Amino acid sequence: MLKFIAASAFTTPDNGQSRREGQLSDGRVAAEVRFEAGAFGQLKKRADAVHIRVIDGDFEFTVGSDILLLQAGESVAVPAQVPSGCFCLSAGTLLEISA
Repeated sequence: MLKFIAASAFTTPDNGQSRREGQLSDGRVAAEVRFEAGAFGQLKKRADAVHIRVIDGDFEFTVGSDILLLQAGESVAVPAQVPSGCFCLSAGTLLEISA
């Protein structure tokens, strides 16, 4: 079973979010991101692909032209250079894993 190992304390980069950097026990770079209900992750293009897993809560994700509703235990793969963002429907936590 993979575990998240924090390498930093939580910071508050945006309104309604807190984030801490780290890695998974297999060495992949990851971040844990907590959202308050109603908070959103800005639509942006990432240089590298990322896999996002919903730990808890409910989220609406935009990936390219697709809109997905995800809840705890579900995940989405976001390709490099594809615009993506999310809206938190109920308070929750995401794990962003570099692909």
